[in-house]
Amino acid sequence: MPRTITDVLLSRFGKLYLQLRLRNKAQVERELTIKYEGQYRNAGLMLLFDIFMALAVVAIVALLAIVVYYTTI
Repeated sequence: MPRTITDVLLSRFGKLYLQLRLRNKAQVERELTIKYEGQYRNAGLMLLFDIFMALAVVAIVALLAIVVYYTTI
């Protein structure tokens, strides 16, 4: 089965994320096996979802701040 560019990018980001976060190869392999079903792609996908959720929270808080600002003027 050919791998798509998105799979390759998610795998690389997932591997980089786990290596930067854990810094120990044994811990990386353990975390990869337990949490991400042995695939760096899943780690990259979870990282992408976490980033999108953080951006969504920031957008909602900003929207609420704007609404509160304009309703109290």
